[in-house]
Amino acid sequence: MAGCDVLYHDPAHASSGDGWRPCTAPGQVWTDPDQVLRFVCHQHRRQLTALHAAGLADRIRWGRPGLATGPTQALRGGEAS
Repeated sequence: MAGCDVLYHDPAHASSGDGWRPCTAPGQVWTDPDQVLRFVCHQHRRQLTALHAAGLADRIRWGRPGLATGPTQALRGGEAS
């Protein structure tokens, strides 16, 4: 089973870098509202769902890229950037 893709902020490690740490919990496949497949643990899945619902998805930090399963943001407007 793959590990969770979420990076979380750990203030205890902020002095040795930016403080973002990878989650080490086992993850399960999750498709976010932007139609991207990711591995996410149960705890972070609930938080991610709430962030997407609140319009704060751009604040999520990922440890690795997901697999897009739908149209990408750049192509939704009809133009590729």
